[in-house]
Amino acid sequence: MSDSAPTMAQPEASIDASVILRALLGKLVRIGFVTILLLAVAYAILLFVPRLYESRAELLVEPRSTVFTSAASNQNAESYFIDAAAVSSQIELIKSRDTILATIEAIDLRQEPAFEGWSDEDIIGEISDNLIVTQERSSRLISVAYRATDPELAARIANGLARIHVQRRAGQQIADTIEATGWLEDEINRLRQNVAEAERAIADFRVENDLFTGSNNESLTNQQLSNFATQIAAAAERRSAAQSRAQLIRSLLESGQPVVGVSDVQASAVVQQLSQELARLQGERAQQSATLLPNHPTIRALDAQIAAINEQISNEGQRVAQALEAQAQIEADLEQSLQAELDRIKVTAGSDTVEGVTLAELEREAAAERDLLNAYLLRFTEATARSDIGSSLPDVRFVSEAAPSSSPASPQTTLILMAVGIASILLQVGGVIFSELLSGRALVEHGPSSEPPLEKGSDNGLIAANSDSSSEPLAITGIHAPLGALETEIQAQAARALAGLDRLIVIASDNGWDESMNFAERLTAAIVGNGQSVAEIDAASGQQGIELGLTDLCAGDADFGEVVHRGIEERFGFVPWGQGERLSPNPDRILTLIDALADIYEVVIVVTGGVGMGSNLPLFADAGAKCLLLAHDETGETRREVAMLGFDELRVIPTHERQSEVA
Repeated sequence: MSDSAPTMAQPEASIDASVILRALLGKLVRIGFVTILLLAVAYAILLFVPRLYESRAELLVEPRSTVFTSAASNQNAESYFIDAAAVSSQIELIKSRDTILATIEAIDLRQEPAFEGWSDEDIIGEISDNLIVTQERSSRLISVAYRATDPELAARIANGLARIHVQRRAGQQIADTIEATGWLEDEINRLRQNVAEAERAIADFRVENDLFTGSNNESLTNQQLSNFATQIAAAAERRSAAQSRAQLIRSLLESGQPVVGVSDVQASAVVQQLSQELARLQGERAQQSATLLPNHPTIRALDAQIAAINEQISNEGQRVAQALEAQAQIEADLEQSLQAELDRIKVTAGSDTVEGVTLAELEREAAAERDLLNAYLLRFTEATARSDIGSSLPDVRFVSEAAPSSSPASPQTTLILMAVGIASILLQVGGVIFSELLSGRALVEHGPSSEPPLEKGSDNGLIAANSDSSSEPLAITGIHAPLGALETEIQAQAARALAGLDRLIVIASDNGWDESMNFAERLTAAIVGNGQSVAEIDAASGQQGIELGLTDLCAGDADFGEVVHRGIEERFGFVPWGQGERLSPNPDRILTLIDALADIYEVVIVVTGGVGMGSNLPLFADAGAKCLLLAHDETGETRREVAMLGFDELRVIPTHERQSEVA
């Protein structure tokens, strides 16, 4: 057999649904009868099942510390965080044996007829089996549910468990406070002894080392150092001043200048008398000079007296200078003696400084012990006041009491009967289908040529082949024959997009939305066929749907990610009209959407429909897009109107022929 010889087609088998349907209809009565019988049996069994009633109490787990009940040292602390683990711990405490046993004692369950004659262990086991403690979703609510044949008993046990748990939590917190109080009392007694010993050691050390303190809590040695330093500075200042004044007087005398103007000379009583006499003589001489010549004996006698008085004043200035020098010497001697005493005290202060280090260490230890003692005393006082059972708020509270239920929680008769009925029908239907398939009655064998082939018509429509040549071809709607000029234009635009020349295209038409949308879909198909990604925006159809779209984005009812829908082809994205009736003008959100799509897709196509009044074409004029105008108007009026909108590029595509469907 040659390789080119045709191979024999193997027969194929398929399931004949009509055979299975007829088999099901034939056994419909039996299926119904069996189902009713099973429902009756299930209902009869449920009549003998004991009714259990469920009562539910709810607890809230949260911190309950307030400024009135918490310790003063903790009033500024943040409340502790209750996480899922804390809630789970509360649940386990509620289900614990101690909580159940305390509940038995609190509500006296041993006297209940339902537990009469039971031991504690039996009652605990029964309560544990019927107790359901759960967390309500992800909240801090804990549900305490109990099931019993008596609704009143179920409510009592649920409430009892909840209340006992709240009391136990309060008792646990009080127990912690009582233990802390005992520990604080022991520590306070120890610290009191330590503080007394530390302060006694400080006093003994001061006495042994003469480390006495004066005013302002300063040591006597430091005060003496300060006083001597001050006296030395004052003596040096006085010595320097006396020497300066004495030198001034001597320099005036040596230069022959009068010394009466010096304050120390003026202060002399002798100088004051001589100055008065000198002034009198000078006045008399001036009076005599008016009538007598300079060589007159009277004038000479007056000059001699004036010279004698000046000599006496100079002598008195010499004496004052000597007195100032003597005073400077006294101050110098005093300064020297004070400096010697200061040096001696410095030696003493050096030893005091070394001993002061030890004293400071003793004082720090005593202060630390004293501060710790004061802190513990405050905490002990607070803990003692908070040791009462009613002084603490537990971290769980009772928020909802359990009430007796009026309807049983188990068994759920309706749900059980529905499940039995559905299971009966499904099992019987499955058995019938399996029986028909196993017997082969539902299988039909046929060859590969049992159905007529599909051929491609000359007009690109799909036509079913038929042995009867006179039969009419099958009409396929929605498939349009490509027009020659438009197809050429579409291929040209797809080529420009592939070359990266056009990334944002706005399509409008003077003949309405259908024509522009049809052109956009064909252009999109051509671009996707070239291997590029395309995003298409419907800005004109007005077809409201359930999907969020452009109208919802402009109205602020949707985010950008909610309005972009991906097609079956991963390279295709679509923004529908949306749920709104009309498109509210919002250029900012529209331009942002276009920029975002341009970052994701290689080409963005916007369909704006017909031009003219009410058109959304002006909203996209500032997007930097190329406008394709499908024009039937040969006058060019529409072209001029669109050109005035300011698009970067305007391409007019004449469409004189209408697209038609192929039959």
